[in-house]
Amino acid sequence: MVLQAIRDRLHGIIAIFIFAILIIPFAFVGVNSYFTSDAVNSVAVVNDQEITLNQYNQAFQNYRRRMQSQMGDAFDPDAFDQLIIRRQFIDRMIDEELLSQLSIDAGLAVTDERLSEEIRSMPGFEVDGEFNLDVYQQRLAAQGLSPQQFENDVRVSLVMNQFPQAIGSSAISTDWEVNDYVRLQEQKRAFSAIIVPASPATEEAIDEEAILAWYESNQGDYMSEEQVVIEFIELDAATLGGAVEPDEEVLRARFEEQEARFITPEARLASHILIEVETDAPQVDVDSARELAEELSTRARDGEDFAALAREASQDLGSAEEGGDLGWIEPGYMVQAFEDALYELSIENPVSEPIQTGFGWHVIQLREIRPAEGMSYTEARELLLAEYQEEADERRFIEQADRMIDIIYEDPTTLSAAADELGLQIQQTEPFGRAGGQLGVTSNMEFVNTAFSDLVLAQASVSDPVDLGENHIALLHLQQHLPAAVRPLEDVRDQVVEAITRQRAMDAAAATAEELLAGLNAGQDLQSLADSAGLTLVTTESDRRTNPDVSSRLLQQVFLMDLPAEGGSEAAVFEIEDGYALVRLDTVTDGVISEEDAFLAQAYKRRIGNATASAEAIAFLRMLRAQSTIEVFEDRL
Repeated sequence: MVLQAIRDRLHGIIAIFIFAILIIPFAFVGVNSYFTSDAVNSVAVVNDQEITLNQYNQAFQNYRRRMQSQMGDAFDPDAFDQLIIRRQFIDRMIDEELLSQLSIDAGLAVTDERLSEEIRSMPGFEVDGEFNLDVYQQRLAAQGLSPQQFENDVRVSLVMNQFPQAIGSSAISTDWEVNDYVRLQEQKRAFSAIIVPASPATEEAIDEEAILAWYESNQGDYMSEEQVVIEFIELDAATLGGAVEPDEEVLRARFEEQEARFITPEARLASHILIEVETDAPQVDVDSARELAEELSTRARDGEDFAALAREASQDLGSAEEGGDLGWIEPGYMVQAFEDALYELSIENPVSEPIQTGFGWHVIQLREIRPAEGMSYTEARELLLAEYQEEADERRFIEQADRMIDIIYEDPTTLSAAADELGLQIQQTEPFGRAGGQLGVTSNMEFVNTAFSDLVLAQASVSDPVDLGENHIALLHLQQHLPAAVRPLEDVRDQVVEAITRQRAMDAAAATAEELLAGLNAGQDLQSLADSAGLTLVTTESDRRTNPDVSSRLLQQVFLMDLPAEGGSEAAVFEIEDGYALVRLDTVTDGVISEEDAFLAQAYKRRIGNATASAEAIAFLRMLRAQSTIEVFEDRL
């Protein structure tokens, strides 16, 4: 559109002069493109192999759809639009590309049988524990994948997994590692602790000098969030209005073109007996096969069990054991001669004469007929109309989106021209920070990230289109930037007072705990110390690392203490969640596994082996990365 506008406006000598100036640098750009790699559309380059923006976007959208399908109502779309998630995903694609390159160099491959076995074992495609082709196709269609795409992805995944799986299968855990792990994991510690809570002094006054001193020395705690106010216009196909009413002939033509969508053709449940014969076989062999097929057809017509005859004589290895069962057959599924013969049969005369195809001679049995069913044109009309109008809305949306972008390119400093020409309203957000807001467009992380992009924030230019959903985009422009700054003392006075009060209470608790420690070191009894201070004494004879009845922070500190000397104890003061604790560690008992705990030992052995395998696989990928040239363009994620 922009080029068209230039062409419409340039004529005569001026046009010739301008193009004469431009043609020289354009010529060099064209020549240069033969010698340089165009990485403009890449999000990463791995050993000269590009991961394109289209590949990344398609893979990431497939990943989001899979996560949405798995998580259901718990899926948070905003969480999957954050830069850290996108960066993690491109890192995964880089790892896959490295493994793919390594696999190709090593000549690894996966057979069709292995691929089929893998797909058929996936629970998501099963019905009653068995692989179901219809479910397989429906699930792939729901994710926008064709069977060929999915099978290629699985094949690539199986090839790439061969190196990590080989590394994982070689990981082992020794008896020493298991015993040492058990020694620590099952270790028990007996200790006593006096808990000194941080109790604020209710009547203590905090003077202005102390408040000001705290505020000035802790200003980083009282910073306002960097925020922006954004004006934007949005274009949404769902709100364009002006629905198009098509002629009835147009809808009827669409119905006839898409009849297969609305009408399921008649299907027939069939079995067959196959007597194989090559197409170029001698006539005597052809006649012999036909005579055998005629005999079997006659026996079936005379009342013999068709399934038993198929198991006895059919040479179709795929169906013979199933009594010749071919399942439900619709038009177009079988070769024409077979299909014609099948659809000539009736329930009253269900067994055919021998029919010849390229495979040999068939005797066909019709077992059941499923009539054609579906929607008439009248029943399908509303759906056809809705689809037609949706397509019309999409066309209008694309046309207006193209025009909107053209207008912005002409003047990227304002939204007014585009809003006026297209009849759109310039909307304005409330101030929001880099974490976004809770409602509306500010809850969309792509919108938020664009608002804080260099183009919008630093250059004060109108943004590129932001995707807000299907056929729904927005263009952003900065109206106001509110940098992070220290909030005035008046606004945070209550927080400052609360922080000072809290710190003084913690200092007092620490001082009390240290006094108690001094008393313990002087030989005083721990219980007497607790009683004299009016505090709680916690005592445990044999505690493991996890005990819901004891503070997790306290347990963590206890298990970090040095082992007490034989016959003695260790004492220390620790900060806990809301105060301090004086701890006396009395005994440490290492964990052991008895012969009766063989199952637990195996579990620990697997855990150590899995951890080792994971660490080695990560180290393997790190080695590949260290030996490779990798460039990531984060601004394109």
